[in-house]
Amino acid sequence: MCYDKYPPYAIGEFGESSTSGIKVKLLQEIGKQLGVLVAVRILPWKRCLSAAKEGAVDGILPLYKTPEREQFMAFSLPVMRQYNCFLYRKSAFPGRIDWTDYQSLKSHHLGMEIGSVVGKEMEAIFESVRPIERAADSITLMKMMDSGRIDLATVDSNVGKYLVSQQGMGDTIGVSDVPIGRLSYAAFGFSRAAGADKWAAEFNRIIEKMRKSGRLEKLDSPGAQ
Repeated sequence: MCYDKYPPYAIGEFGESSTSGIKVKLLQEIGKQLGVLVAVRILPWKRCLSAAKEGAVDGILPLYKTPEREQFMAFSLPVMRQYNCFLYRKSAFPGRIDWTDYQSLKSHHLGMEIGSVVGKEMEAIFESVRPIERAADSITLMKMMDSGRIDLATVDSNVGKYLVSQQGMGDTIGVSDVPIGRLSYAAFGFSRAAGADKWAAEFNRIIEKMRKSGRLEKLDSPGAQ
């Protein structure tokens, strides 16, 4: 299978095999229970999608199911809850904060990754005061926050927790852990062109077994990388 370079979900360099990350470990656990050898190659996201569409890989690690993707992939049962939340500079938010009240937060300067769309209504509220700052990645947003250029930024919750720990910024930057918009559930995608859609039922059997035992929930966290 393939996935983008996206810690803590898949850790590694483009073109190389990944052996660590939350989603990689989940695949390895399922492969072990099925008695199947599994491997994950790190590819740029668009190339990974194209590889699955063309049948160059058997599938993609848990991703969001969309009508477009269902045309060339069969999906497993949901295995992982993912959502965006706010990273924030602690000194700018003393006391208790309602992270769902965007009107009360809009006076703070928001940052987001270039090209990301997290919540159109939320973004419109912030942009009614000033333009949203855009950066290439979450680490750059954290540096902007640390320097005081922005007060908060949107981020995938697991990515935020991972990066705050990795960058040693836990004393100055927090993770709200309150979903922005609706929750989404990711599932394994199997390439129809590669004939890998036959594996969906087998994966589902193991996923149900892991969910009942509590093993699935344990693997669905930054600590499982």
